[in-house]
Amino acid sequence: PRVKRLVYTSSVAAYGFHADNPSPLTESVPPRGTGEHYYSAQKAELEGALEETLKGSGLDAFVFRPCIVGGADALLMIEHLPYVTATEKLPGSLKRIFDAMPVVRPLLPDPGVPFQLVHADDVASALVAAVEGRGKPGVYNLAGDGSLTMTDLARELGWYAFPVPSLAVDATASVVSLMPFLPAEAHWIQVFRSSVVMDTTKARRELGWKPRHGGGAVLAELVKGAKARGLV
Repeated sequence: PRVKRLVYTSSVAAYGFHADNPSPLTESVPPRGTGEHYYSAQKAELEGALEETLKGSGLDAFVFRPCIVGGADALLMIEHLPYVTATEKLPGSLKRIFDAMPVVRPLLPDPGVPFQLVHADDVASALVAAVEGRGKPGVYNLAGDGSLTMTDLARELGWYAFPVPSLAVDATASVVSLMPFLPAEAHWIQVFRSSVVMDTTKARRELGWKPRHGGGAVLAELVKGAKARGLV
């Protein structure tokens, strides 16, 4: 009975990766998820469960949909790159030999689909505002200023990027969806089928949230943290 607010962190993935999604996405767009992407489908399902559970309870709910979270200690995006996951799985002796070899610049495919980054500290500031009851309860998008592409990521890493036609991405994603035995990481190909760039006006206006870090700054810190950790 003493609980007055519930704060839940969802994800931009809850919207799903659909060609008919508006761009940019606002909080009025229903979270449909993408069935072929386990994480996206789960996030949409959990938001539905939350709404159903709280119906008629009188409890204030704050639901956040952050984009990709980055920072010196938030390295998930780098950790999921195929090149990184492949080298990390090498036995210790082989990895030492691989690391001692002359630097080889990996290639990153770029389908041209933009994405956003938000700093972990900026997500934390939004959560604090909700816990303290600042602003109205509701759903909020969280993203840093500006959008990026895989070419921007490759440039920051010192790698190379090459363009990939959207038809090739669609074909690959369709094949992956038919192979449930593939590692979960393989299903992230769905992310590059359509834009999920979000509008964050509501969070700024109603929650008083203002990200301190732009997307480019988050990317630079993300890569710096990955290099310090020895991931790249």
